[in-house]
Amino acid sequence: MGYKRNPKVYKLRFQDGDMAGLEVTLRSVSVGQVIELGGLGADTSNGETVEQMVELLAERIVEWNLEDENGAPVPPTLEALKNEDLDFVLAIINEWTSAAAGVSAPLETPSPSGETSLEASLPMEVLSPSLAS
Repeated sequence: MGYKRNPKVYKLRFQDGDMAGLEVTLRSVSVGQVIELGGLGADTSNGETVEQMVELLAERIVEWNLEDENGAPVPPTLEALKNEDLDFVLAIINEWTSAAAGVSAPLETPSPSGETSLEASLPMEVLSPSLAS
């Protein structure tokens, strides 16, 4: 019996700024797709690379909660992505690539500093030399 891998799905939740409340669910990308684009940190100043990344994003979106100005759901399609602002689409791509690269979000609460260990509180005096019997 072999191992059957389930493809990874990323759920991006935007909590800050203009995109607060946006949720986008995306499927993972293959190594071949990453290589074709030139890596996870692909240069987005190149128009061709931006086009390829937007096309790949459109292929991999499972769902999102984006609505138009009238409150109607916007379908997660290539056409819809092309009608959005570049900074909006690039923010989604950046979050997606960060998630795929394994960059985790910061911890919700900082770790406690903890207490001094018992070993550190033991006196460390030099013992008297043993006497020969």
